[in-house]
Amino acid sequence: MTQTPGAVFRTATVPAGEYTLNYAEAGPAEPTATIISLPGSAGLEMSTAKDALAERYRVIEINPPGWGDRDDVRTRFHQSELGPLLVEAINQLVDGPFYVLGTSLGGTNALYVASLLPDQVLGVILDASMAPILPSEDLREAPSSGPAPEEGEYPLPEPHPRKPWGTKEVIARQMANRLRLFNWIEPDMQATSAIATIADRKIPVLALLGDKDEILHAGQEQRFREQLPHARFHLIEEGTHDLQNTAPETFVALVKEFIAPAARG
Repeated sequence: MTQTPGAVFRTATVPAGEYTLNYAEAGPAEPTATIISLPGSAGLEMSTAKDALAERYRVIEINPPGWGDRDDVRTRFHQSELGPLLVEAINQLVDGPFYVLGTSLGGTNALYVASLLPDQVLGVILDASMAPILPSEDLREAPSSGPAPEEGEYPLPEPHPRKPWGTKEVIARQMANRLRLFNWIEPDMQATSAIATIADRKIPVLALLGDKDEILHAGQEQRFREQLPHARFHLIEEGTHDLQNTAPETFVALVKEFIAPAARG
């Protein structure tokens, strides 16, 4: 069985507003760049790809309040409100420029962080990002058989052979965390103001999507062509919504290629 990723990462906490955020960090003694990773709605999760990236870069994944197993939010948030909280945490952990990686619903968070720190963010990496999308056009429909899904619920994916630690029990717990999250957060799948800043400042953007994504259609590329025409979009063969574990080699290669020019500079 493939070893569960994340052994090289250490965990700690950082205060932000009224919350205490947990994060995981790894990297070599002399990293060539820093990557701030913002997870999807299942919360902080290590991956095969992040293990590989941490061999060259300093990688810090920050769990927003209410994300994953955290049950520390009592008021309803618009997702844009998480941007300043995450910036506060990042400013305590990073001194200097960095890349921001947003996974799934964390893509919106990454866009807002970049828009709030345009002089510090060297580039945005969107990993099966839930923004920018048009839900009526870019989301796959739930299966017609069985009970209708609750609002915010998506089909439960089968365990993937490249992620043997992702058992049905693990997947079910992650889905339960997602559904709890949607009870308090108002997702922002357009991130209009953030995207406007990124487009105006021409902050580099790398958008990655799997051709077997269970949630998003490949047609999302059109959204990037319309709203972030300078972005680089790649459709990754055999990648599911969890690109970092189902297509880690391609994911890592594209991220390294994206970072390389700035790292050389």
